[in-house]
Amino acid sequence: MQIEPPRFWVDADSFPGKAKDLLLKVAAKKALKVIYVANRDIPFSIQSPLFQMIVCPSKAGAADDYIADNALGSDIIATRDIPLAARLVEKGCHVINDRGIHFDKKTVEKRLKERNLSMQMQALGLHKGYSHENYGGKELDAFGKCLDTLLSSMGI
Repeated sequence: MQIEPPRFWVDADSFPGKAKDLLLKVAAKKALKVIYVANRDIPFSIQSPLFQMIVCPSKAGAADDYIADNALGSDIIATRDIPLAARLVEKGCHVINDRGIHFDKKTVEKRLKERNLSMQMQALGLHKGYSHENYGGKELDAFGKCLDTLLSSMGI
């Protein structure tokens, strides 16, 4: 019986272009399937028959629900969305973000608490929220190292 290689799922609406490009290069080199999921069409910077775009309805959470419903435990999901990461970790998936974090139950729990606190502070006008606008070489390097480490641990 042949074991299916993992698929990359990308919560693509807000994932940085540089991180998407790096993931596509790695996937193309290793002949792994990539599935972008978003509420709008997002073009691939590299073309391959292994790459697929899923456009979901424009309702809140539609892309997240699609990924959570269709990803398998052996799959790798790249997302910035902490509640989605928690759902996928619970399902047994490998979840990473664009800044080099590989989520497990402990890290995702911590991030959920931080997110909730930040949202409470924001509601009180004490905090403006977390910004992902500053995404540069340091963050991209951390993402690349995380991706490489994860794939190596999976024997890929």
